[in-house]
Amino acid sequence: MTKFIVIYILLLVGLCVNGDDSNFNGDDHLASLFRRRAARSACPDRNHCRSKWGYCGTGSDYCGAGCQGGPCQGGSSGNSGSVCPDRNHCRSKWGYCGTGPDYCGTGCQGGPCSGGDNNGNGNQGGSSGQINAQNFACVFKDLNAGTRNQRFHGLQATGWKPANAEEAAVFLAHVYHETDGLRTMREYCAPGCGHAYQGGPSSWCKTTGPPGKLYYGRGWFQLSWPCNYDAAGKALGVDLLSNPDLVETNDKLAVSTALWFYRTQGMSEPARRGDFAATTRIINGHLECNGGSGYSHQLSRVETYKRVRQCFNLGPPKINPIC
Repeated sequence: MTKFIVIYILLLVGLCVNGDDSNFNGDDHLASLFRRRAARSACPDRNHCRSKWGYCGTGSDYCGAGCQGGPCQGGSSGNSGSVCPDRNHCRSKWGYCGTGPDYCGTGCQGGPCSGGDNNGNGNQGGSSGQINAQNFACVFKDLNAGTRNQRFHGLQATGWKPANAEEAAVFLAHVYHETDGLRTMREYCAPGCGHAYQGGPSSWCKTTGPPGKLYYGRGWFQLSWPCNYDAAGKALGVDLLSNPDLVETNDKLAVSTALWFYRTQGMSEPARRGDFAATTRIINGHLECNGGSGYSHQLSRVETYKRVRQCFNLGPPKINPIC
């Protein structure tokens, strides 16, 4: 009992230091102070969210409305998770918002962080435009932290930054669908299915690669067929026709080849206006759109997109996402 009295007195002292007493409501201010102080440290498990009351866990009670940190999925009661009201500011390890190394360096919890996490759990900061470590973790929430950081660094290495949150959500939703949430950098059927993509005189893809090389799907967009490996490699300055495995094993190339397809096939413009259906038609329309044989896969893709939008605080799609 004595311990709780001491804590209460210390919090009351904080009240006297932290604000003026006009229109003062002690209970409300005390609860607010407690929540702010609790939010200054991330949850020990970075897959957990800190609820609006300061407790850690998973599910909508923790990651939904009012979530203060971690892979939040819903709206916030004030700071949109660990993100500061000004998106150009960082939330420091102590919970305050600002710019510079004291805020964006070691221990940074949200925003355009430039340093690592002070909890020693490998949740590195930094950002790639609209995509930062926090919303990336929200999108790929089921991926272990080490692998997720490795994938995120691959994205950062490309230097690509989406024009807006709509484009970020569209791109990452397709990535999630194509790679089983970034769990794999190659098709699950590989290498057995590799001979189905060999190309040659009787194929639509006339290009052939060196003997023994297989061109099944690899990377963030599952690049396949030798003519695509050849074209992407020439655009990126890497001989991918001779070294197709690099798309799987090199984190930067895994992303870069996806971006090559994304740009050359004109996905950027519809993505920026939030037209998910148009981008699905580009990436796999002959199978998934208009009730095709892969229609059920499209519905799964769309559900992923709806969830990913929540990670960017976008709300429901404004344009019908089904093609």
